[in-house]
Amino acid sequence: MAARRTWMDPRLVIGVALVLASLAGVWLVVEQSSRTETAWAATRTLLPGEVVAADAVERVEVRLPHAQGRYLDASADPVGMVVASTVGAGEVLPLRALGDEASEDRAAVVIDVEGALASAVRAGALVDVWTAAPGDEGFEAPAVLVDDAIVVGVVEDESILASSARQLELLVPSDETAALLEAIADEHALSVVPLAQPLGAAP
Repeated sequence: MAARRTWMDPRLVIGVALVLASLAGVWLVVEQSSRTETAWAATRTLLPGEVVAADAVERVEVRLPHAQGRYLDASADPVGMVVASTVGAGEVLPLRALGDEASEDRAAVVIDVEGALASAVRAGALVDVWTAAPGDEGFEAPAVLVDDAIVVGVVEDESILASSARQLELLVPSDETAALLEAIADEHALSVVPLAQPLGAAP
């Protein structure tokens, strides 16, 4: 008498198990990626050396599935912390951008720049400051005097006798401040060349 064949094919069981495992894996991935975390974001551009004020940050819900440890947790209060590197408006506060006052050694300097400014020269941008010394016939060849200055903003001159020069407020490395002030006193021609777009800025 022939043995009765079972209706349950082992290959079918294995196939169903693989499908169920695949569906469970997809569900876990979707669940993880859709989970939001509360974090701090900048309401405006924050510049190095600045002390974070209460109105400069806000709590936001964001998805940070693989980078929670890189950003300031919402349970920590950033107010009173010192900005160590530029944070763009709307950007979640990274831990690397927050430090103590000793982490940034810069001085604020206002310079006059003749002519139009590049569109990338705005708050938060990194720029090199080029100078050209006055000579017997015009100006000598320009050279970089300050590396990696940070633009705080364009200073608006609203006086009746406003000059054609644009004024920029810069955060300059302290060890290069004296040379820049000397160039200003000696009436060097100053120019700025942007190195990067401000963080979080639209192109």
